[in-house]
Amino acid sequence: MRKYIYTLALCATFGSLAAVWAAVPTPAIAPTSWELRFRYQDPQKVSVIVPGKAEPEVYWYLLYTVENPGEQEVEFYPQFDLVTDTLKVYRSASKVSPEAFQAIRRRAQDPLLLPPERAAGKLLCGKDRARHSVAMWQDFDPKATGFRIYVSGLSGEMTRVKNPMYDPSKPENEQNKRYFLLRKTLEIPYRLPVGESQRSRAVPQRLPHDQKWIMR
Repeated sequence: MRKYIYTLALCATFGSLAAVWAAVPTPAIAPTSWELRFRYQDPQKVSVIVPGKAEPEVYWYLLYTVENPGEQEVEFYPQFDLVTDTLKVYRSASKVSPEAFQAIRRRAQDPLLLPPERAAGKLLCGKDRARHSVAMWQDFDPKATGFRIYVSGLSGEMTRVKNPMYDPSKPENEQNKRYFLLRKTLEIPYRLPVGESQRSRAVPQRLPHDQKWIMR
């Protein structure tokens, strides 16, 4: 799956392999399945002292609220991937540093903020059942000048596509899949306006006109 994602990322970044990119399915214009309401704040950075570590650990985090506006409860199991323009992939952990989470909760001043492992699970209908939580990543590639955050688990829409790298002469397994299952995913792009030497002061700038739903 990761090789497939890298191939698509290269297509989008460098404009090559246009035929492969064109074959990637896009989400339906109107929702075809359940869809959650997702609100978020732009990523921020926090530095925390972790017991047993000599140096502070740096995390990026994204605060969010998710709400089920439908008429039936759904299973909410989000996945947050941060992909830099240097093609490094960072997945938000389901279990995070307690020290980092407490620092974020104090800064957010939100007593209802849930750690990621408690945000997942059955989500009941209605605004009063909304959940507040956070996605967290350890500090990423200092050479990156931009990144995209991919949020999946917000929709039940999915599709199956053929793996262009499938080798029929070899057994079908996790490394050699015949098909990939793609899910409707929210893509949120950012750029970092300062260079590597000034990363400690970097504030990501969202590119709102480039935010979109994709199949990933």
